[in-house]
Amino acid sequence: MQALGGAFASLAQTHEQQEILYMTKTKLSLPRPARRSVQISQLQARESEFQPRGSGLAENHVAALVDALERGGVLDRMAVWEDPDSGTLIVADGHHRLAAYRRKRWTGPVPVEVFKCDMVTARLIPIRDNAKDRLPLSREDKGNWAWRLVVAGGLTKADTAAACGVSERSVAYMRRTLKQLGETGADVPQSWAEAQAMLRGDDPAEWNDDARDEWRRAMIDDADRQFGASLSHLCQRSPEAAAELLQRCAGGKLAEIADWLGYRPASGDDDSNPYDDQWDEGCPAAF
Repeated sequence: MQALGGAFASLAQTHEQQEILYMTKTKLSLPRPARRSVQISQLQARESEFQPRGSGLAENHVAALVDALERGGVLDRMAVWEDPDSGTLIVADGHHRLAAYRRKRWTGPVPVEVFKCDMVTARLIPIRDNAKDRLPLSREDKGNWAWRLVVAGGLTKADTAAACGVSERSVAYMRRTLKQLGETGADVPQSWAEAQAMLRGDDPAEWNDDARDEWRRAMIDDADRQFGASLSHLCQRSPEAAAELLQRCAGGKLAEIADWLGYRPASGDDDSNPYDDQWDEGCPAAF
């Protein structure tokens, strides 16, 4: 059984590598960008339009980029789209780098490459290649971005498939799904999973507490398989290091996590960072 499991894991890894290679080698219909240096204040972020990663920013990656800046490192150029109507510079690829610059309170110019094109073409920028400073997209993220490109329209089936690293058959199915949903008069969902559920007639509103608990438990089990053992080992060897890692990964969610666990900041603590030092006495209910 172990050998069979290893074979399946190897097959999945090979398939993922083939997808990345296909995405990297495929030429997409993007204009040649102009290299410039701009101030952070000149850049805007529209993550709802240009962030294919459904989970949003990875705080540990932002922290790593901040560390690189503090060591005098240079971050790769952000890819920026120049809105042809307003001239506004929108970050299309590089949201983690933008967050790192802002967190560092960067005052100097930053390197960017500016794309001048229409909005349909601009949606190809965030997934145009597998550059070294990018975090890999999950299969779910690729499918959701392909769905969004299908909904937006204007791209060929081949371009959509190549840009997102999915098959043309998948894109064709998405197009059929969009057509069928349009015939029902339903609002178009944001994610591909929601679109498929709607086509099946599933009602998201019918999600009960048991279903939510099952979904949460599945996420916990998946994370535990990936890094649970390493985190447990770190907690045993150095609780301080584990706490620092949690702070790095959680970012702005750290206070929410502490609150869920039942911790409260002790009275008189500095409001600017209430979870840094002391805590009220007593164990939280979770323990």
